[in-house]
Amino acid sequence: MPSVRYRCAGITVETDSLDVTLLDVSIAHKITHWHECGGNGRCTTCRVRVLDGASHLSPPTRREAELAQARGWDPTIRLACQTSASGDVTLERIVLSEATASQLQAETVGREAGAERQLAILFCDMRDFTALADSNSAFDVVHILNRFFEALGDPILINGGIISHYVGDQICGLFGLDDADPARICSGAMRAAFGMVEAIYRLNEELASSFGIRIRMGIGVHFGNAIVGDVGHPTLRRLTVIGDDVNTASRIESMTKELGTTILVSRAVADRLADGSLSVTSTKMARLRGKRNDVELLAVDGFADPSPFALAQRSVGLLLDDPSAFAAQFYANMFAIQPELEGLFVNGTGAQGAMLSHMLRTVVSGLERRKHVPAGLQTMGRKHIGYGVELDHYDSFRGAMLKTIDDIMGAGLTREIEESWSETLDVILGLMKKGASAESRPK
Repeated sequence: MPSVRYRCAGITVETDSLDVTLLDVSIAHKITHWHECGGNGRCTTCRVRVLDGASHLSPPTRREAELAQARGWDPTIRLACQTSASGDVTLERIVLSEATASQLQAETVGREAGAERQLAILFCDMRDFTALADSNSAFDVVHILNRFFEALGDPILINGGIISHYVGDQICGLFGLDDADPARICSGAMRAAFGMVEAIYRLNEELASSFGIRIRMGIGVHFGNAIVGDVGHPTLRRLTVIGDDVNTASRIESMTKELGTTILVSRAVADRLADGSLSVTSTKMARLRGKRNDVELLAVDGFADPSPFALAQRSVGLLLDDPSAFAAQFYANMFAIQPELEGLFVNGTGAQGAMLSHMLRTVVSGLERRKHVPAGLQTMGRKHIGYGVELDHYDSFRGAMLKTIDDIMGAGLTREIEESWSETLDVILGLMKKGASAESRPK
């Protein structure tokens, strides 16, 4: 009976079938394993690095071979949803967070030869950094910068971007390396920009109490063409983005201080989004440094009609602050609503609770942000048929989830947050039921 050892987790499990994939093994044994597309070979988030037993693995499928060649994988990297084991194997999961998943899209670029892409380019710069550096110790300055970059990097990564580089107190994010939809690309960049404003507000509460300071910043976003590739000394090459539109994005950010606003975007960004989707506070024709002609800049402070998922996405971290407590409360509520569902969990709910928390965080955060999530939810619905889940069970899940959100958030659960969670759950469960219905339909 083949065994699969997960080195980092320190777990070894056995599989009694040679027909199941490594991803199936993880799911069957309640081991959290990213698979954004639901294990359909459309994304690469379920990839693993094989440390021992490679000869016991099935040959790469055509789909896996194409992905491996396009992304330049070495032979130790395999796609778990496309690979089965006939003997013992030791592996480690590579994607353990949303940040890691986002950075993987850099593989889609011909790193050495370079490639031209249509990108949304975001620059963010801390204002008055010199005064901050002069009034704090070197140790404190480094700490503040690291907290600044952490707080502002997260919105880039969770909205489908990658962090291109840091220069002093400036961070650059790129959106669209593995996407060809300008509207989705620019929407991700704008969600990141608005998320940065919220992040700096929270960071300033921390810095005000610790250092007596508050950070201000400017953000510039532009959409255009750029050359992307690895540049530098052969021993230290890094992903670099080059081009006139990159310079334009940087200079748009520089204009935020002159115009007294936090976020400026180019007309090129606004035109890729639906009419009226941005909340525009002012517009101005301005001459950017090094440019011959004026460009139209828009000062914005949010989406005119925010996503119905936005408040659920903002609160999911609070909800899952203690994943074990969340899972225990959820299952207690669900079994109270429909007691017979407890019979589906013959081995208890402990390990399944960890899977539930991981899934909820990944799916809620990924709605409208990660293109493979809808397909992944439909696949999840199909797989749940095999676990004994029926269509009428979804109503109990929804009711238990809303009750758990109320239990955990308490007075912090506003009507707006509750409505956001209600709509979010409707979409998630609707996609799962769609997948389950398709599987149940006579062939």
